[in-house]
Amino acid sequence: MDNADHPEILDAYLGVRTRLMRVIHRRVRCSATTADLLQDTFLRFWERPGLLRDVADLAGYFMITGRNLAIDHERRRRIAPFVDGIDGLEAISDPTPSVETSTISRQELTRVQAAVENMPPRARQVFMMSRIDGLTYVEIGERLGISPKTVFGHMVVALERLRAEMKTER
Repeated sequence: MDNADHPEILDAYLGVRTRLMRVIHRRVRCSATTADLLQDTFLRFWERPGLLRDVADLAGYFMITGRNLAIDHERRRRIAPFVDGIDGLEAISDPTPSVETSTISRQELTRVQAAVENMPPRARQVFMMSRIDGLTYVEIGERLGISPKTVFGHMVVALERLRAEMKTER
C-alpha cells in the first residue's frame, strides 16, 4: 500500500499542523527546530505505509508523535548540549587524565592504602566494611557482634588516624 494513494493522511496532518506547531514550539522554543520536528512527525507516518490500517485517529497520531518527538529532542538537548560548529569543540576538555594527574593519583592512593594498613585492626575492619562494602553501622555491628555505637567509635578512630597519617606524609 502506498501512502500517496491516501489523501486522508495529508488532510489529517494539515488539519492539525498549526496546533501541532504551537505544541512543539512551546516545548523547544526554536522556530527552526519546530519546523524540523513537524517534518519528522509527518515523515514518521508517511514512510510507514502499513501504519494507515493500524491508526484509527490520524490527527491524534500526529499530535502524539509530534509531542513525543519534541520531548525526545529536549531530553537529548539536556543530556548532550549541541556544540555550535567545530570551533566550539576546543572548549570541550579531554576526560583522560594527564600523566601528571595519574601519577599524583597513584601516589595519593598509595598514601591512603598505607594509612589504612596502619589503623588498629578493628578500626580498619569497620572502615573497610563501611567505605568499601557500603554497609551501615547497624549492619557492621550485626556482622561483628558489636553495637552500632561501638562501630561508630571504631569509625571515629579510623577516620582520625587516616586524617593524621595523610597530614604528616605531605
